[in-house]
Amino acid sequence: MTDNQVRERSPLRELHLEIYPPTDGPDSFDRYPWQREIRSFRGEVIYQNGRFPHFRLADGAFDDADEHDVHAYHLMVRSRSTGAIVATARAAPLERLPVSRVMALDEPTATRLMSSRGLRRSDVFEGARWVVDPRHRGRRIGQLLIVAGALLTRRAHRKLIWVLAGTATGQDALLRQFGFQEVSATPHPMPDVGDTVKLLACAPEQLLDHRPEFVEEIAPAVSAALRRH
Repeated sequence: MTDNQVRERSPLRELHLEIYPPTDGPDSFDRYPWQREIRSFRGEVIYQNGRFPHFRLADGAFDDADEHDVHAYHLMVRSRSTGAIVATARAAPLERLPVSRVMALDEPTATRLMSSRGLRRSDVFEGARWVVDPRHRGRRIGQLLIVAGALLTRRAHRKLIWVLAGTATGQDALLRQFGFQEVSATPHPMPDVGDTVKLLACAPEQLLDHRPEFVEEIAPAVSAALRRH
């Protein structure tokens, strides 16, 4: 692939990447404007025109409040032209989570995975809330978040990232294209968001080796985002 082809296919030409570190503390995840924006954006997307009404408040505002948010790094993608959020994801240091969703859902499998690789909780990121505005899908924004998340994982000296990937819209299939592997083939229904998830995991180097041209394009944006915060 030529340099021109990489630039033509890059999703960053019209997008801006932001990365925020964990904000552990007594404050809830609504102290800063960017936190409220993330909660509102996720709530509106997951709401799905009334399919999941609990993501809409009585005053009509959207909200996705989640106790893991304060413990996680947050990746946010904005439109350069409008400033609006078009995608978000988070990566939480496993040892910071009071209750890991992965461990709560399938602790035996998660424990075996860590043991087989000689990992501690401090070696693992738990990815979640990978959300892309439906109006902006098909622009490789989800791929941008995957690669940015892997770069962040490596920068944080983590050896593994695991996720509960949705199957309804093909999150699991896309992650497998980038090097993630099913830890267990067992599907887990999640009726609160209308999806069924599978546990997938990947070492950051394994993922980054899959798309070196994409990594080269996105790495400077990740470095710049981390320097800002």
